[in-house]
Order: sequence, then structure tokens, then C-alpha cells
Amino acid sequence: MKGTTEQTALATSAQMLMFVSGYIYRLLRFGTQELEIRWTALLVLKDLQLLGPCSQRTLAAIEQVQAPTMTVLIRQMEQRGWVFRIADSKDTRSKIVKITRRGREKLKRCGQVLQRRLEAELGGMRAGDVKALAGSLGPLQTALLKQVDSFVATGNPVQAKSAPAAVSQSRSGR
Repeated sequence: MKGTTEQTALATSAQMLMFVSGYIYRLLRFGTQELEIRWTALLVLKDLQLLGPCSQRTLAAIEQVQAPTMTVLIRQMEQRGWVFRIADSKDTRSKIVKITRRGREKLKRCGQVLQRRLEAELGGMRAGDVKALAGSLGPLQTALLKQVDSFVATGNPVQAKSAPAAVSQSRSGR
């Protein structure tokens, strides 16, 4: 059992992260309006970059939308040349979605714009605080990347916490 001090630190950190992540989510989501891409489409491109090819069903589950909604979104993304679909060899009723070179380029351009927006937000902080923030986010990023790797290995976000990592940590630029 964790000590009271550690429990308090975990609770405080969780509360702060909930606020910060909510703020950043809204900031970035608003920022996509100028990028001519729907927020969910951007997230799907990022999912495909992180996880590799996925079934439409998996993408719908990750993004918490209904299958028909994901089908419409994927069709729109396909028309823009960002993704393509192929039949799933394991389930002929299912389609596997893959990101295209054009989709990777769109994701990269969007990421650069959104990163500049975040940099502008961080620009109001003292340099020492920004450096401390970067140092403290490193372990969190490592832990989250392990979760992604476990999801790739198991295909199940619930089992991801305990599954062995199957993907190289060389994708640190995720």
C-alpha cells in the first residue's frame, strides 16, 4: 500500500493533469479549425501513425464513435488521400485502414502548427519552469509510450498495462 504522502502526490498530480490536459485538448481542438481537418480525423491519423494499420472497428472504439460515423469519416479521409482501406484477411466483413504518405504529411503539418501554438502558451513561463516541465514530462511520456506499445501488442487497451512491450521505443517522436 502506498504511503499517505505518495497518495496525496498522486491525487494532486492527477488533478493537475486533468485540468492541464482538458485545457490543452480544447486549445488544440480549436486550433484545428484553421487547418482544414476535423479533430477526429486528426486523431485517427495520429492513431494510425502510433499503432499502424487498424480495423475501422478498432478506430471507432479508440475514438469512441459509432461504427457508421467512423465509416463516413474514413471515407472522407480516403477521398482526401490521407488513408486507404483494404479488406481484412482475417474477417472479410471488416476493413483495415492504413495511413498514406499524404496523410503522414498532413499530420506532420498539423503537428507543426499545433506545436507552435503550445510553444506560444509555454512562452509566458519562466525558462527554468519550462525546463523543469520538460524534465517531469519525460517519465510520463515513457510510461504512456509503453501503454501504446502494449496496446499494439495486445490490441486491447484494458490489457495494455500488463502486456509486454512489442514495439521499439525508437518511435519517441510519436
